[in-house]
Amino acid sequence: MEGMQSNQGLDKLPIERLEFGMFVTKLDRPWLETSFAIQGFYLRDKRTLKRLVTECTFVYVDPLRYKSQYAMPKLRVVVANDSPRAARNNLSKTRLRHITPDAPKVYEDQVETNDELVPARTSIDDAVAILEPIIKKIRTAGCLEISQIEAAVTPLVESVLRNKDAVAALLRIRSLDDYTYSHCISNAVWAAILGRHLGYTVKQINKLAMGCALLDVGKVCIPQELLIKPGPPTETEWEIIREHVAAGLVILDASSVTDRDLVTMVAMHHERYDGSGYPNNLEGPSIPAYGQIAGIIDTYDAMITERPYAAALSSYDAVNKLHRSADVLFQKELVEQLTQAIGVFPTGTVVELNTGEVGIVTAQNADRRLRPKITLMLTETKEPRVQPIITDLKDLDTDHNKAPTVWITKELPQGAYGIDAAQIIG
Repeated sequence: MEGMQSNQGLDKLPIERLEFGMFVTKLDRPWLETSFAIQGFYLRDKRTLKRLVTECTFVYVDPLRYKSQYAMPKLRVVVANDSPRAARNNLSKTRLRHITPDAPKVYEDQVETNDELVPARTSIDDAVAILEPIIKKIRTAGCLEISQIEAAVTPLVESVLRNKDAVAALLRIRSLDDYTYSHCISNAVWAAILGRHLGYTVKQINKLAMGCALLDVGKVCIPQELLIKPGPPTETEWEIIREHVAAGLVILDASSVTDRDLVTMVAMHHERYDGSGYPNNLEGPSIPAYGQIAGIIDTYDAMITERPYAAALSSYDAVNKLHRSADVLFQKELVEQLTQAIGVFPTGTVVELNTGEVGIVTAQNADRRLRPKITLMLTETKEPRVQPIITDLKDLDTDHNKAPTVWITKELPQGAYGIDAAQIIG
């Protein structure tokens, strides 16, 4: 019986002395008097710690059962249930907000895409220059200056607000050297584009972009050999990699980041609509709008980016995959809004038409997502055109009662047929 369980060989510890990785084998009261369904568990996340803080004064741990992969980073003690620091992370009780604001702001491009390319390129270069030393500082000091993140992200947001396509197109045709900061920059840009499309305020868009830039900050604490290992990680290695969420929260805490929405985004970017995510298996109403947006932005950029264990998908394939996960991994409304914001065939992608012609998407048509503006580079026989032709698919086949005669059949990889999108866009 539970009350007769021996304490021999166990260490009795007050809650404040617990560390991630310890195996909690007994509580200071019967299991059935607590909310814990499993009798015995590894301490691996802040949510479980908070429950222990609420329900117990001390616990017994088995010193022979310890998993070091859960121990990074060391947890910061939550000393009281009503402590402001603890309450910051009590995110699971936040109710789902509508993705679209009640009074969305309407944005129009202020400049043409070509006119924004130089400022957009400067914004990307400056962001890289700012983020490189930040990443190094986190690895050595375990903290960051949030003002520096803001300095990197704000010009990217300003570029998106002036023109939604230019900076996104440059990201697609440029190859940044380090996945860590390239993912930060890309996440910030996709978040700003989505926030603009949804009609969020400039302040909210900046917050979304900053939060999404910070999503994987905890990966600097994960052994780098796991992150660059060719081939898929083992289940044990995945468990270690998943600890980057907790590590990111500790970095924010050490950096005195108190904005609840930023913490929400880092904490919840791997939670999923159906409860299959981690670390807390939150679902539907338990994941606020910022958490859901962070999750889909992180997923979209990961899918279109080459990684050691997965080939990059075309944006078209990534969007299709997201639509197959609608109301499973992500709220259906959010999937649809992201598709509208980024486009099925985003600016900067190389596409082939049913005629055999090949070109580069140079602008979107919001009301006709499958019919963007294209600069045609190759003829029907794949011969280079002496002079590229600009065609707007929206202006072709204007009779909606008839089947179109010209359409995009597929997205091609960057560099297909020797086409350099940077010559047209960059």
